[in-house]
Amino acid sequence: MFNVWKPQHKRIRKGLYSLLLATVLTTSLTAAITNAADDTQADQAALMAAAAAPYTATNISLNPGANEAEMRFTWYSPENPVGTVVQYAKKADGIGAAATVSGTATQAASGSFSNKAAITGLEPNTEYVYRVGDGLDDHWSSLYEFATQSSNSFSVMFVGDPQIGASGNADNDAAGWNATLNTARSMFPNFSFVMSAGDQVNTATSETEYSKYLSPSLLRSIPVATVVGNHDTAVNYKYHFNQPNESTDYGVTSAGGDYYYTYGETLFMVLNTNNVSGASHAAFIKKAIAEVPNARWKIVTFHQSIYSAASHSTDSSIINLRAALFPVFDENKIDIIFMGHDHSYVRTYQMAGDLAQKDQTVDENGRFINPSGIAYVTANSASGSKYYELKATPEVYSQVRAQLKVPTFSLINIDHYGITVDTYRTDTQAKVDSYTMVKTDADGLNVVPPAKLTYSVGDQALDTTGMIVNKTFKGAVTPLSLGDVTVTGFNTAAPGTKHITVSYVVYGVTYSQSFDIQVKAAPANVKIYAKKGTVAREDGDAEFYLAINRAAAVNTIDVSFSYDHTKFRLKDASLIDSANAFKDFKDENGTIRLVAAFTSPLTASEYTDIIKLVFEPLDPSADAVQANIQLVSSSTAQSEFNDEVDSNSDGSSATVDVRSYKDICDINGDGKLTIADLSIAVDHYRTSSQDAGKWPAAVRSDVNFDGIVDVTDLTILMVHILKGA
Repeated sequence: MFNVWKPQHKRIRKGLYSLLLATVLTTSLTAAITNAADDTQADQAALMAAAAAPYTATNISLNPGANEAEMRFTWYSPENPVGTVVQYAKKADGIGAAATVSGTATQAASGSFSNKAAITGLEPNTEYVYRVGDGLDDHWSSLYEFATQSSNSFSVMFVGDPQIGASGNADNDAAGWNATLNTARSMFPNFSFVMSAGDQVNTATSETEYSKYLSPSLLRSIPVATVVGNHDTAVNYKYHFNQPNESTDYGVTSAGGDYYYTYGETLFMVLNTNNVSGASHAAFIKKAIAEVPNARWKIVTFHQSIYSAASHSTDSSIINLRAALFPVFDENKIDIIFMGHDHSYVRTYQMAGDLAQKDQTVDENGRFINPSGIAYVTANSASGSKYYELKATPEVYSQVRAQLKVPTFSLINIDHYGITVDTYRTDTQAKVDSYTMVKTDADGLNVVPPAKLTYSVGDQALDTTGMIVNKTFKGAVTPLSLGDVTVTGFNTAAPGTKHITVSYVVYGVTYSQSFDIQVKAAPANVKIYAKKGTVAREDGDAEFYLAINRAAAVNTIDVSFSYDHTKFRLKDASLIDSANAFKDFKDENGTIRLVAAFTSPLTASEYTDIIKLVFEPLDPSADAVQANIQLVSSSTAQSEFNDEVDSNSDGSSATVDVRSYKDICDINGDGKLTIADLSIAVDHYRTSSQDAGKWPAAVRSDVNFDGIVDVTDLTILMVHILKGA
């Protein structure tokens, strides 16, 4: 379960193999060192000193990995650590089930070492726990948590310029930064990571400011994709952040180079624009796109905004950078760009060729449908450490510009169909701007038809050739399948091949696709019932019938019944239409399973009897016994489709009273058969079930259960009186 990390110091490697099994060191340090026979006394002394020295992991930060399944870690430790280790596990399993990965450590500022490691294979929508250390007992950080999210539809928090220390009071700036993170997390608890557009600190070499930037506890749980700002230019930036796919050729300064990562269908490219070479950034972007050719969305982040509205907007360096970069973005069809630096909020028009593209298709909700050009978003301060006033004259490229003098953040929502950027102020949590772009290209429709549609729903004969099914989404998160669509309106009496057009709406855009599909009839209804609720022993046994309704070309049936086998036995199970059907059954301890096949498939629009079951009492002397039968299950298969389908049950049980004539003819209930019983019947002579007012009193005299008290009933009574039964 645990991976043994390899020490950085070759001379002590052999001794540490037996020593450093992360978190499972049960052998004492002294014994381990004694066993390291090849190590020198000096090496052993160094190990003893390292184990005895205090270990504190500080400035822990998380960064997104190369993709959604990776997480990257950076932290500071005391000088010359013996190892760099991250231990992690699913929260549900606990740290006792942890896996361990090793990393590397390099000399950093202030006598500390910068430790970096990465974990891979993370699962979506899963909570994890982790801790960092050097692999020795008691050399661990506290236990922290993070959670992964879905990459099909996800959210990202976007901020600009925390710039801790810019106000002259780093503590106040850190408090503002912490408040913004907490506000965003309370409003949107499931965003996947943070994008920061640079200037994490005010002084590039200030370790105090970096510590305060990293002081919010949320930064131990949420990864941040940082950008090198013009206040982050020193190598200290590299000590604190662990970037994936970082280039050593393009956009390089002492603080690092350009880098990229993916999340779901989105390629994020991060530029270090302290390197002003447009050619270098162009080469990086082309390389990243070539390495992620199937990215549906392409997003770029960098610090020095090239379309802003405050004091930096007219700097010559910004104008030169704009001229160098916008052709690169246009050529590579970037979708949207996020920037910082000017400490005020701007969202441009769609831009192409350095010109505002105002002729766009915008729906009734203000969403840009297949926009031409690129939207550029510049973030205001995320901490409140510094704000810049807007220029008096609005720029030709600015569609929205604001200086609220309040920290703000944006929430970016991304799914297969669209990108939405909603910007909020942190004091009132009010939304101050919203932008949505929607793609409706061929990839926007991804409906996967099944080989057969399971059922049509309902029995309305609305259309037997084709129809439209409508379904509306805010934004689909996965490709839609017909299993997600309710299909209605086909005539269930006419199953077969149908032409169907599926239409659905995403972000106000209608998608349609047509299929030829095989439509079955709705499931058949079956019921179990008795034609007579009471029968005389002399005239017959308990009879039950299975009937079927709403059947369309049913050619087989599999049905199970249960009954009380301590009182009755199955006398016969027969098919009503025995000339065109075959059957077999088994009876096991009161459960009957019967399978039948119909050479003339059943099509029924009303209940039709198909099976008759006859039961006789086990005790021939019993005056009265009740037969109950329960329909346990029933399934049918339809001709042509040949798939077993559970039937709908309409009445799952039935009852028959089997009584002797001694019991039936005792009309007055005195336990004897006399002319007193006959007298009651004579009083009700010729009363029938149609005589609603009289029938309740007369019904006991209907001893043959035919719905009328007539001469037959009187004859039966006289016969049994004379028998003396």
